[in-house]
Amino acid sequence: MKALRAEHRHIATVMQLFSEQLQGIEAGESVDAHVVFEVMDYMATWPDRYHHPREDLIYSRVAELDKKAADDVDTLQRDHDFTARRGQELLKDIERWREGEVKGATLARAGREYIGHMYEHMNVEEKVVFPHIESVLSLEDWRELSEDDELRAVSMPVFGPRVQREFRNMSRRLRRGVRRRVERGVVQEWVGIEALMESLEVVSLAYETARETAGDHLRTALDDSREKFRESPISAPVQCTLNNMKLGYQLIEDMIDISRETIDDLQRVNGDRKMRVGRFNS
Repeated sequence: MKALRAEHRHIATVMQLFSEQLQGIEAGESVDAHVVFEVMDYMATWPDRYHHPREDLIYSRVAELDKKAADDVDTLQRDHDFTARRGQELLKDIERWREGEVKGATLARAGREYIGHMYEHMNVEEKVVFPHIESVLSLEDWRELSEDDELRAVSMPVFGPRVQREFRNMSRRLRRGVRRRVERGVVQEWVGIEALMESLEVVSLAYETARETAGDHLRTALDDSREKFRESPISAPVQCTLNNMKLGYQLIEDMIDISRETIDDLQRVNGDRKMRVGRFNS
């Protein structure tokens, strides 16, 4: 079951590469036709020839033990057969596209449908079929299944220790994509850290400015109060109250200005982060 799940991850990686190539075709960009062909050639060579038959064999054993699973097994096998036929048709479409007999938009649409079906199929297997297999089959069942030649280990043509010559273009593109994603992740992490540090600096500066501004207003209020009590002790309380209200309003206005400037600075930091990440991704 670990092997089947690992193979699903491999298929998803290949489908991601296929999707990227179709996106380029849809955009009218120049794509590597060899890579596009190798993707579908791989799907016909490995999943349709080894992965799906092994799933069928294992799930057929489940149906022997759980009669209610018979219909599900039949549905799964028919879907595998349909996927294999559709893959062969798509492979022919790619060959015709390379010869200029099929439009890129037509190929991209067919490719998108194939990718969507593959993801939907694997999702059902991961969430429904595989858990059912694990709940029904015992260790003894697995021991008996292991004696079947169809479950023997087969060297993988792309993800195994050696890449077959006919898939080297695709393999290089896959490695490049992995490297690119790792680089993108590192850059995004560092840019994010720098943006966080700068944001903390902005907030810290705003705090210090707000504290100094509040202190200045407080000192001004105390100085004014002392002066008014010296000049007119009787009317000083009223005058101090009015003056403090005036200074309070000024303080609020200053705090609003500081907050507005802080928000603008934080938006600038975030905008710069997005620009730098976008520049790397382009």
